[in-house]
Amino acid sequence: MFFPRTPPVIAMSRLICALVLAVSVSGSAATAAEVTLVLNPRALDGSAFTLGSVYAGRSGGFYRPELLRYYVSGITIHHDGTSTRLQDKYLLVDVSKTDRYVLGDVPMQRMDSITFHLGVDIAHNHLDPAKYPDWHPLSYQEPSMHWGWESGYRFVTYEGRSGTQADKLSAPMQIHTVDDALYTRVSLRAGATRTEQGFDIPLLANYEYLLESIDVSRGLVNHSAEGEAITLMRNMAQRVYTASVISSVNDDASASNVSPNPASDVVAVPQDVTEASIVDVAGNVVARASFGNGSNIISVQHLAQGAYGLVMHHVDGRMTHATLAIAR
Repeated sequence: MFFPRTPPVIAMSRLICALVLAVSVSGSAATAAEVTLVLNPRALDGSAFTLGSVYAGRSGGFYRPELLRYYVSGITIHHDGTSTRLQDKYLLVDVSKTDRYVLGDVPMQRMDSITFHLGVDIAHNHLDPAKYPDWHPLSYQEPSMHWGWESGYRFVTYEGRSGTQADKLSAPMQIHTVDDALYTRVSLRAGATRTEQGFDIPLLANYEYLLESIDVSRGLVNHSAEGEAITLMRNMAQRVYTASVISSVNDDASASNVSPNPASDVVAVPQDVTEASIVDVAGNVVARASFGNGSNIISVQHLAQGAYGLVMHHVDGRMTHATLAIAR
């Protein structure tokens, strides 16, 4: 199939990508503005991931998540050719309560990427929770997020029920990850959106990937730094998070290997891509495909004209992004 790339179409798509995906603020000097991390829970079909719903296990069986809480720390925002490390900033993400977490004030005009860690850094992991005020994420929690002096905090607490049938979820499913060795780095090329208060950094949190390669069909209880605990942390680092807004810095290598671009009905991605998602400017996953047996084609016939983000997972564990224009 042949898609002519006439100069007007290419120019129009580049203009659309620049206008929609680049995030900037007018003015030559950046002033500090409140930055908020927004974690949008998503299931693999693009719908909202909700506690209490039943999902098919990625490696067999079914499960109903009932509790998901985890720590985020060591946050660095990369922007305007520099980086701002948020000192002593700790988040206790609780999927049952909110998806918005204020990070603080950052003198930013354009954001390029974000780095954060899952868990509590070694310098604070073994301190007494009683030293913090009640409102602090590292204070005592109910239910507890602290495992004791030696192990420190529970980095992730994931609980629910599971079983071999969707309507018979009688087995306990519990994964609590602990230990300094599981302090896990996440790095994403991501942009930000302007709000009345400052900036939002919207990320899709695809929580169904938490159980990638973990069989919960007969129940599972793992409170440790081994086995499924390691797998879950690796899944969070490599599979769970996706940028809702692509940063203004293009991944040219990835974009050049996506064709045709602009596209009208199908798009081919590189052969080493195992899974790809197309995200609209609102952060919704509008198309998703897994690849195998030599196939590397995504259908985009149902997508309206405009600019999108293409997120690709590679066989070596890398995640790359490209801007994709749909033009007809």
